[in-house]
Amino acid sequence: MKLPETNDTIVAQATPPGAGALAVIRLSGPGAFGAAASFLSPAPAEPAHRSARMLAVKDGARLVDRAVVVFYRGPASYTGQDTVEISCHGSPYIIRTIMNLALRGGARPAGPGEFTLRAFLNGKLDLTQAEAVGELIAAGSAGAHRAAITQVEGAVSQRVRGIKASLVNLLAELEVRLDDSYEEIPALQIKDFALRAAAALAETRELADGFEAGRGIKEGTRVVITGAPNSGKSSLLNALLGYDRAMVSREAGTTRDTLEAELELDGFSVIFTDTAGLNARAASRLEREGMRRAAKAIERADAVVLVSDGSVEETASDRKAEKEAARLAAGARLIRVINKADLPLKRTPRGKDRLKISAKTGAGLPGLKALLVAEQKKTFRDGAQAIVTSARHFAALAAAGSELTALTALFRKKNPPAELAAEHLRGALNELAAILGETAPEEVLADIFCKFCVGK
Repeated sequence: MKLPETNDTIVAQATPPGAGALAVIRLSGPGAFGAAASFLSPAPAEPAHRSARMLAVKDGARLVDRAVVVFYRGPASYTGQDTVEISCHGSPYIIRTIMNLALRGGARPAGPGEFTLRAFLNGKLDLTQAEAVGELIAAGSAGAHRAAITQVEGAVSQRVRGIKASLVNLLAELEVRLDDSYEEIPALQIKDFALRAAAALAETRELADGFEAGRGIKEGTRVVITGAPNSGKSSLLNALLGYDRAMVSREAGTTRDTLEAELELDGFSVIFTDTAGLNARAASRLEREGMRRAAKAIERADAVVLVSDGSVEETASDRKAEKEAARLAAGARLIRVINKADLPLKRTPRGKDRLKISAKTGAGLPGLKALLVAEQKKTFRDGAQAIVTSARHFAALAAAGSELTALTALFRKKNPPAELAAEHLRGALNELAAILGETAPEEVLADIFCKFCVGK
């Protein structure tokens, strides 16, 4: 996959397709002003930077629309090039006509993410910020928006540049001594060097460790509701959502398949999955298939809510559900819930993250909701502004961390070889540079920007 040409003029609709009150059409490139002047009247000869004018859109002598047009002179624009933004009425016919007029004036249709690609290539954004633009557009919750906007503003970039600066200084100290064949420079202060390398490693790990919470903030936390049959799993889902999403019956085994629903809790997206009950004496083929699907959902979960019926004594199915949830949810948080607390309880919650709730009355649900987004809220509460939400960034940070781990291990030995230490530093620097787009290959850039919408 190759990057598109970036020195020509492109045009695209920057607002969603379909009819609406307004639409925005964007042109960018060296011929943007000329292409726009070919159908705007009166055509401005030398439009002032960031000036907005009401102009007629004409197809020859025929009036198409009257639009508000803003001119941006490069490099002081989003893309770094001359840019024109036309706000017209949102008629599909008007939009189509203006697009055709722009093409006739010398522009070509923009591909996905081409405007932001040009912003990156012209130094208006680094790659981390450019990727965050896509995440900002896709943000479906307050938490995802906050994480994206801090990245667009450069919080992650600043942290990565700070680590890079530390490593560049360390590498310079090594290389100047490697080039000192006459040994005129004082010997390296190994203890101080090792401490600074360890500090850079700690910061790299801290940034990488935020990825799990960041991924949950960006994509939504996947929460699976499981337990024995007839423990109130579907009732709990309905109670959390505030409406009847799942069918509920006194008859055990009502739920046979997985059922998903999304909810925003305190600004964070949570994706609930209701599952079939884990029955110790599953008989039918259909029930066994439901349990298999439940197990698969638990394996993919970020958190598992294990529901048991507090109004009855513990059953064999409860014990099976406890065992299976603990086994399958190896990397997920396990929250044990005693349901039907509005009835006389015949069992007592024990251990960590055990709650008494009532899906019928709503008792205990605020506490459960708070637990489900506790990690995400802690991320912001701790003052973390640089939140890693990209798998690409996490992989690069992990690789840089591996190089720095090897470096610090090297300096625990007597007379550590400077050449090998320098190689580990170069490896870490290359990984950090890739995050910012300084060394990202063309294929990586093309893959990133092709996921953007057209017009951005």
